[in-house]
Amino acid sequence: MKVLILSIGLFLFAASHASALSINDPAPLFSLRDGSGGYFHLSDHIGQKNKDGSKGIIVNFFSSTCIPCKHELPVLKSLVDEFSKKKIKVVIIGYKEDFDKIDEMLESLKVDRPIILSDVYGKTGEKYGVKGLPITIFIGADGKVKDIIRGELPNIEKILRDKAGKLLK
Repeated sequence: MKVLILSIGLFLFAASHASALSINDPAPLFSLRDGSGGYFHLSDHIGQKNKDGSKGIIVNFFSSTCIPCKHELPVLKSLVDEFSKKKIKVVIIGYKEDFDKIDEMLESLKVDRPIILSDVYGKTGEKYGVKGLPITIFIGADGKVKDIIRGELPNIEKILRDKAGKLLK
């Protein structure tokens, strides 16, 4: 009986990690609504359909109830212009939240600069293996995941700059 329980546990552990997004995996494509009612299509900014010459995309999943997210979002906002000059887009996605909650939080933090999207049903987050917040994914122009930051880190500004540099290589 112990062997059976152990086998099932190992199978479930392996299965949960097998579906996790990893570095060099193709970034799952998504189309999400922005605050003005339009749509952001990842496919327009990576790969062969890269319409604007982006060098990469930084995607950050957050929620209004996430304290570490509230620390990270102003830092991301402060880097938008710097990254934009390097043709790197910053996209923040409200995970399982609608724009009412997202806008209220971002207004209180004075965050208005990145591309802001809503993943109200969590389907995009599911594709990206969001299990905890914040999570930041660096996607190269080739459409592959270049790096992933899970959770809050000290010196996040420096880390974001360093990892964004990988998108330019």
